[in-house]
Amino acid sequence: MIATVAFRTLGCRLNQAETDAIKAELAHRNLHIVNSNKPADLTIINSCAVTQAAEAKTRGAITAARRISPNGKIAVIGCYSQIAAAELLNISGVFLVLGNNEKYEIFDFLETIERGEKIVRVTKPESPKTFRIESHLPNDKRIRANLKVQEGCDYYCAYCIIPHLRGNPRSRDPEDCIATARLLENQGVQEIVLTGINLGRYESPSGDLFFLIRRLLAATGLPRIRLSSIEPDLITSELIKLISEEPRLCRHLHIPLQHGSDPILAKMNRRYLSADYATLINRIKQQIPEICIGADVMVGFPGETDLEFDQMRQFLENLDINYLHVFRYSPRPGTPASKFTDRIPDSEKKRRSEILRQLSNRKRAAFRQSMLAKTVSVLFEEKIAPGLWQGLTDNYLKVRIHTRENLLNKIEKVKLIHVSEDYIEGELLGE
Repeated sequence: MIATVAFRTLGCRLNQAETDAIKAELAHRNLHIVNSNKPADLTIINSCAVTQAAEAKTRGAITAARRISPNGKIAVIGCYSQIAAAELLNISGVFLVLGNNEKYEIFDFLETIERGEKIVRVTKPESPKTFRIESHLPNDKRIRANLKVQEGCDYYCAYCIIPHLRGNPRSRDPEDCIATARLLENQGVQEIVLTGINLGRYESPSGDLFFLIRRLLAATGLPRIRLSSIEPDLITSELIKLISEEPRLCRHLHIPLQHGSDPILAKMNRRYLSADYATLINRIKQQIPEICIGADVMVGFPGETDLEFDQMRQFLENLDINYLHVFRYSPRPGTPASKFTDRIPDSEKKRRSEILRQLSNRKRAAFRQSMLAKTVSVLFEEKIAPGLWQGLTDNYLKVRIHTRENLLNKIEKVKLIHVSEDYIEGELLGE
């Protein structure tokens, strides 16, 4: 009998939001959720397939689950299931493989896999333009929680497999979003993060993402609302203005760039030029002081010359952003870029990614330094040692302070006093 369940979640913040929903429903059905490093009757792996490395991590998660729970069963759900269902089902210990459409139906298959039957259910990810999610919530999301509001993408960037795995854009009913946000607030959650595959494509019969944010602000008393990654062409002037005026909206945007060379952006089928991106960043920085802006960038796209990589490096050097997520290009079967023949050697991709990671480190350090001696609000999330607490500012800075007080899940005013390697030390005002 399946009584205990462990989870392993790979990939994006949206995957984590989906895991939370499934975890909460299982707990609601009286199954016991255990930590992923503890033996379990069933381990659910919410998989990722955005890169070859992500696929390898999913396979590694299966190996880890078999080692920790040699007598348990494994279910693999999500994106990797969409493209490798048969391969996954043939792995020892894997009894259930569900695609993105089917992952929320996992409850219907528990009795079948208990009997030792193997099941695969993977269909093309299509659904109506709106969707709902059960409102049971996990008990371990008391501080910051993801709120899934959007699904799917129709941008079809040349390198990206996600539209084929997730389907076309659809959006969660706004009243359903608000109902879940209120439940989170009642549980004591201090911050929600709005998530989606292409968040800026949120669109309901009532309105767009701007409309949804304003409704959430009006209908809840949540201290913080943060946006996850949002495409540059979908950031509107009214959204920038709202962030600048509304203190409950976090001063933090993650805006995918992918490249700083216009010929490469065109080959990638991105929807802007580098100058457009730079203009957007400058406008945001002018209107929202102390905002933290991050970007995704990709190295080693087929045909990327030394000159084009150097153009990107120089572009990023001069761009007023605060950190980078650096990815090496990974060919995804079924995408246009997978047919490009002018591949970049792995050794060169590694060299280029290291250059940009070092640049990101410098930009992070400069941003921390610019905040020194300022007073900020910090949401404290964990005690990492006796008397040592760690939390996050609304503008995405990790802060640590020493105090005897219990700060868990509290938002406190802190003066920033010292910059360390990957965080800032602070002191509580009044201490």
